[in-house]
Amino acid sequence: MAGPLPYSALLDASTSALIFLSQRIPVIVFLTKAMSEADHVYTVNYPNYLQEFPIAKLPPDAWPLWTWESDRRTFVPTQVDLITDRLRLFSQLAVKKATALVEVTRALTMARYPAWEGVPMQDVVYVAKRTQAQRFKDKGYPEGAELDFPYVLQYADFSGLTMKAAADEILLKATFADDLLLKSEFFRLKYFERIKMVTDLEAADRIIPDFRRDFFKALEVERAVYPL
Repeated sequence: MAGPLPYSALLDASTSALIFLSQRIPVIVFLTKAMSEADHVYTVNYPNYLQEFPIAKLPPDAWPLWTWESDRRTFVPTQVDLITDRLRLFSQLAVKKATALVEVTRALTMARYPAWEGVPMQDVVYVAKRTQAQRFKDKGYPEGAELDFPYVLQYADFSGLTMKAAADEILLKATFADDLLLKSEFFRLKYFERIKMVTDLEAADRIIPDFRRDFFKALEVERAVYPL
């Protein structure tokens, strides 16, 4: 029987106090890069909290009250004099950054689903298919060279199109996918950087409303131009 999922912890570098706790390791990795005064510790529930992990049940505002002891791999109460406003604000900022990151990532993932087939290695196939289609077009759609472009030939056979029409359709579909990914990448770059750089709580609170307004407005415009 499998054991509990591992937890990762984000610690205040100067005190080892707990700042953020999650089973979403990519979130912790992002926060570690975005918050230079923080350290990432893996699997903090092993080996001492396999049956029960009380820290995981605490609300986020209670996390700084606990400090990680690396030698024993346990959490102990934080020294009272170390529980400062700076520590609490640092933890609150990490929580808000993580919340914004999860929302932005989830929305971008859903937006990219139309470009994802869900079949392993399909992205490799698409790159090869597109490359062959572009080579076929660049060579002027040569006749008698079908075997040099097996992906295009295969698509033509299954679709009932000519080789030329098959190559053009492959490239057209690739353009649609590129357009979708380019737009989503714009929002990823913009808001990941904003989440990374934000340093105060009020500014952090504005990230999600701003993202929702910008992102979903862009989707509405896209649907108006390219109705389903």
